[in-house]
Amino acid sequence: MNTTPPHPRPDKNTYFLLIALAARTRADCLGRRVGAVITREGRVLSTGYNGTPFGMPNCSEGGCHRCSRRDDDRLRGGAYDVCICVHAEQNALLTAARFGQQTLGASLTSTTQPCFGCLKEMLQAGITEVHYLHPWDPAEAYGDQALVAQYAALRARFATFAQVGDPALDTADLFGAFVKR
Repeated sequence: MNTTPPHPRPDKNTYFLLIALAARTRADCLGRRVGAVITREGRVLSTGYNGTPFGMPNCSEGGCHRCSRRDDDRLRGGAYDVCICVHAEQNALLTAARFGQQTLGASLTSTTQPCFGCLKEMLQAGITEVHYLHPWDPAEAYGDQALVAQYAALRARFATFAQVGDPALDTADLFGAFVKR
C-alpha cells in the first residue's frame, strides 16, 4: 500500500490562505480585492470579501463613490470613513456574528495585511492570531509617527501577526479557470 499522497498537501496556514484567496474572487471592488477567513481550532468559521453592504449596488454598478471616482486624488489613499464598502476582515467578523460563531480565540487570515480599523475590530472580537499574504508599510500609508506607533501597539496585542505565503505566487489568473469573466 502506497502511503505517499498523490500531490503535495498544504499546511493549515497555507490551506486557510487558499480559502481567503478563493473568497477574494467574490470581491467587486474596482481597486483592491481582498478576501479573509476566520478559523478556530483548525476549522473554518466564516469567510469575507470586500464590497458594498447587502442590498446595495456593487462597486462595478456604481455603488461605491470611491470606486467610481478612482481618478480623484482627494479620495486616493484616504476617505475610508466615508467609503460604503465593508472590508473583507469586517465581513468575515460580521458573518461569524450573524451565524452565531464565536470568534474568541480565533485566527484570521487575509489576503492583505489588515488596516488600522480592522485590527481594532478583530481585537474587540477576540481574534488572537492574524496571518496575511500581502504586507504594506504603515509609515508609508499613514505618514504620521503617532499613528504608526498606535498601529504597532495594536499589532502587538495579537499572539501572532505574521505574513504567510509568497505574494509573488498570487497571480491574476490564480483561479481564472473557475471564474466567469
